[in-house]
Amino acid sequence: MPSPLPRRARSEGFVLLHALWLLLVAATLAAGSMTAVFYSSEELSISEQRLRTRLVHESAVEFVIHDLLVNGARSAWIGDGIVTRRVQIDQQFVSVSVQQVDGLVDPVTSDPAIFGRLLAGLAIPQERQKPGGTATQSADVLRPTTYADLQAMLGLDDSSFACLYPYVTLHSGRTEPDLRHASKRLAELAGSRSGTSSGARSVMSEDSAHGVLGSTFRVNVFSESAPGGADGFSVEVTITGQIEPSHLVRSRQRIVGAFDKPCPF
Repeated sequence: MPSPLPRRARSEGFVLLHALWLLLVAATLAAGSMTAVFYSSEELSISEQRLRTRLVHESAVEFVIHDLLVNGARSAWIGDGIVTRRVQIDQQFVSVSVQQVDGLVDPVTSDPAIFGRLLAGLAIPQERQKPGGTATQSADVLRPTTYADLQAMLGLDDSSFACLYPYVTLHSGRTEPDLRHASKRLAELAGSRSGTSSGARSVMSEDSAHGVLGSTFRVNVFSESAPGGADGFSVEVTITGQIEPSHLVRSRQRIVGAFDKPCPF
């Protein structure tokens, strides 16, 4: 009579192989689940960091507006050209710059020659423009109400417009920038006359050299921890001089690239 041991051994071997196969499948599923959890946690962490950064940017802007409202012309943010300071918000340091928009070029009301010199000075390559656009349109043709409109009318891609944005505004109403509030870089690019540019009148209002009431300010905020200072936030706000509303936000813009660096091309 043949022995049953070989059949039992084969049966036990099959059970062992089956158990190993199930263990391998379970390990694979567990590894996949852990990887998914890891990436989900990483994405959640990135999202939280972005939200925290945006809240810090918003807080920095509100900090500047409050200081302008409370201290007026004595505010630490009032001065010639661009006033830049380092501010700590929620244990994060940010670089904040404040400038009166009278020191920028308004494409709508500006002398077309000045705007043209600015565009030529930036030397934006033709291949950086979007199809169907041209960067040589005169200020008389432009009637943008937002910076997205301006970018579309000029036919500029995002990187080229990011290069132009630090030098233009839609809220000054001036024929040429007031050099008391302009950066040296803008004066060089636009070929503006030196001095106070007192002959350049605003079609919106007459203002004193460092007035706050009725003035519009551009506030730029950049996180120092961001790679290359890449991501920033820009707000243009008018101080009304009234109790309600005390100020009007003219524009809100996410910006790319450090505000004090010239175009890379």
